[in-house]
Amino acid sequence: MERQLAGHMRRRREMSKANGWIVTGLGFVAPLCWAAAWGGFTQAAQVQGASALLQQIGTEHGICAVLGLPEDGKTVSVIRLAQASRLLVYFQSPDAEDVLAVRRAAAGQGLLGLRVFVDQGDWDRIHLADNLASALIVGPAAADKLAESEIQRVLHPEGVAIVGSRRLVKPPPEGIDAWSHPFHGPDNNPQSTDQLARAPYLTQFLAEPYFVPMPEVSVAAGGRVFRAFGHIAHKANQNAWLNTLIGVNGYNGTILWRRQLPEGFMIHRNTMVATPDLLYFGDHESCKRIDARTGRVVDEITIPEGLADGPVWKWMALEDGVLYALIGGPETPIHTQPSRTPGLGHWPWGMWAGHEYADPKTSFGFGRTLVAIDPESKKILWSHREEDYLDGRGVCMGGGRIYAYSPEKFLMAVDTSSGKVAWRTADAELLEAIGPNQKAQNPIAGYATTAYIKCKGDYLFFAGPQRLRLVAVSTSDGRLLWTKESGNYQLVLRDDAIYAVGPQMRGRGVVETGLKLDYRTGKVLGQLPMRRACTRATGSVDSIFYRALGGTVRVDLATNTAKHIDPMRPPCQDGVIIANGMLYWGPWMCGCQLSLYGHIGLGPAGEFDFQPGARAEGLEFQAKDLAVGKPLPVRAGDWPAWCGDSSRSMRGQLAGADR
Repeated sequence: MERQLAGHMRRRREMSKANGWIVTGLGFVAPLCWAAAWGGFTQAAQVQGASALLQQIGTEHGICAVLGLPEDGKTVSVIRLAQASRLLVYFQSPDAEDVLAVRRAAAGQGLLGLRVFVDQGDWDRIHLADNLASALIVGPAAADKLAESEIQRVLHPEGVAIVGSRRLVKPPPEGIDAWSHPFHGPDNNPQSTDQLARAPYLTQFLAEPYFVPMPEVSVAAGGRVFRAFGHIAHKANQNAWLNTLIGVNGYNGTILWRRQLPEGFMIHRNTMVATPDLLYFGDHESCKRIDARTGRVVDEITIPEGLADGPVWKWMALEDGVLYALIGGPETPIHTQPSRTPGLGHWPWGMWAGHEYADPKTSFGFGRTLVAIDPESKKILWSHREEDYLDGRGVCMGGGRIYAYSPEKFLMAVDTSSGKVAWRTADAELLEAIGPNQKAQNPIAGYATTAYIKCKGDYLFFAGPQRLRLVAVSTSDGRLLWTKESGNYQLVLRDDAIYAVGPQMRGRGVVETGLKLDYRTGKVLGQLPMRRACTRATGSVDSIFYRALGGTVRVDLATNTAKHIDPMRPPCQDGVIIANGMLYWGPWMCGCQLSLYGHIGLGPAGEFDFQPGARAEGLEFQAKDLAVGKPLPVRAGDWPAWCGDSSRSMRGQLAGADR
């Protein structure tokens, strides 16, 4: 992914770095000043000027900060910017008359507090959070008064600032990571390497959608988050998002685009990959390459007829510019299930269509042909076909090999450079340890569609809702290394140990807490707090996240203590996504009590002072500014003590006002 980010930056034209900015030319448009951009006073000219300005900032979605009025002093220019786009426009000025004029103009168009927000403030600080604005337009009054460091603070990475004739682009920071595949990477290990997303955190955004149907698959890269929503709604508030794919600004939560997904395809599989420029989405027909910024399909990759049992994409991974996939035939048909049930609350589990995995020939994600493809030329680099079906839930990739499992048949490793089998084993002891696939599909075990294989270095692991036990296998030859009873662990594979987040309930050898395990022996090194239900566990550089009884558990790895993030719980099928220097929760379909709902982003707090206390400079009026007034009268029936009086009667003695 670092290589892809580097290539992404190299491809930008007319760019040079200066003082921490990427400075770009303004292209064929004349050097931009406000008077030129907004033209004369006719409505047509103003609309044309808004379009020209939108072309310069390069986006019509997100948050745009306008600092000061244009040279002609026309408030309508701010309004036209909102009307010509989907931007949320934030206007700031120290001039009270300008502020009032913009407020009145926005209110007159029904935009105030909805699409246009207006604030009075000096130029020493823009009244927006760090890394929030997609664009920033500096008027003449602020151009020589606003520090570039303040502009850079407010813009999010790849955000654009127009300052006079200069167009400035904020570059991506060093150390950010992508969540390019549904489980972070092709290895299915949900462990981020993002160096910026560290505790403590501040809320960056609370955004729509609030409730979505299931299943859900999410990936993130290039400052964007991509989420696919499936075919089952359990409440009416989820219907609007059935079979929908969205691209979201990862710094302010703005929905950049949405696309309808084809009905009848089970999306809960590893066939979605994000890069800074493109989103790869494999379905029952092809792999679509979608422009990450606009949602437009750039092109498609199809499998030649006869190479596989059909055109359906079962599993997918992208590494070093090569696309790898498991391809197969048609699957059990599924149907969109809207809901008429109102309100919030929970939903019933069930063995929904296809979730029983009855026949490998038609089961979700099962296929017999592995391929490697050059995504640019669409050339098939190699293909490998098996007689028995491979389970897409049991495929992962790492260390130059694809590891693939055919249930109760064999486990194999395929070399990614040649497509040749590196090893294959049908060892009876290994297959017995892995055991048959379990049904799952309950709130404690989880979803039958969940991937159950992960790899890291010398080790391959089987664990998940369908597994009877946790199994460790050597990646060098497929040898069974060790097992542990109960396979319903959510694994996060870190350098120091295996973090196996355990099931919720006791019984039949199931431990109450999760475990910290030694890679080589499986020896227990420590315990972890119990997880709630089936929600996925994920890891950042300093923490592990999963669902608590209410909200989110954050295991602080430095102190091995559990912290509680209580306002929101992670969605079951994604968990907490860590990418772009951020952490993302939701959206999801549950209406859990005492919870925030929707798409939620947290950013690192850095040096933020959470308990500053009273500061004189923060007070608009200080004691010395206040005149001594007449004391308020003491009346019978006042509420002088906690709970009303010394007996804590909780009774008020005064009559309330009529209005």
